[in-house]
Amino acid sequence: MKEIFFILLLLIVPINLYSRDYTFTPKYASIKKEKTYSRHNASFDAPLEWIYQKENLPILIIRERDNWREIRDIDGAESWVHVSMISNKRTFINKQDQNLLKYKDNNIISAIVKKGVVGKIINCDEVFCKVKIKKYKGWVEKKYLWGIKN
Repeated sequence: MKEIFFILLLLIVPINLYSRDYTFTPKYASIKKEKTYSRHNASFDAPLEWIYQKENLPILIIRERDNWREIRDIDGAESWVHVSMISNKRTFINKQDQNLLKYKDNNIISAIVKKGVVGKIINCDEVFCKVKIKKYKGWVEKKYLWGIKN
């Protein structure tokens, strides 16, 4: 009788150990590999959404599920990527043409950074970020970068 009662109790009361809700603070990261597949759901069996073909491309992680991360790219597209394809490197994508300054305190221009260029962030202050783009290092305006908290 006790076994029947216990079985009925389990059938009546839904128990799902895997659906724990918790708050997650979105954070920026980057794509680790030159070719990264993103999927419709958090599963290798899920259909492909996108193929990212740019190493170090910045992404915003908006949700976690086991070894999967739901990401958002600069265009607002959302999909799931396996954690093995994500790096914690701080990178950016330039949203508008701007000058790469040798020093942030003066106007010595080292190069012109075109829209869509991807680079690495060294550090930032309130207005400028020191960045590395291929062999160039310098300062750019933070407000034109996607991939960092403003």
